[in-house]
Amino acid sequence: MSVHMTPDEIATLLEVEAHVIEHAADETGVPVYQGRIDRVLLTEALVAADHHLAPVARERLVKAGEISPA
Repeated sequence: MSVHMTPDEIATLLEVEAHVIEHAADETGVPVYQGRIDRVLLTEALVAADHHLAPVARERLVKAGEISPA
């Protein structure tokens, strides 16, 4: 899985609408660069913010060792 993904690709994996991902990235200060989001950075930011998408993001967006333990 690529590190940088479009909001649509992330939304598909998390089973939400793309605008939800864009809003979550904006809320947590994760940049959208050239239409792509760093999935590991987004997951870290969601976990740090105790965002409601954090558990599913940890499960579906990152592999073991890509993110620090909670």
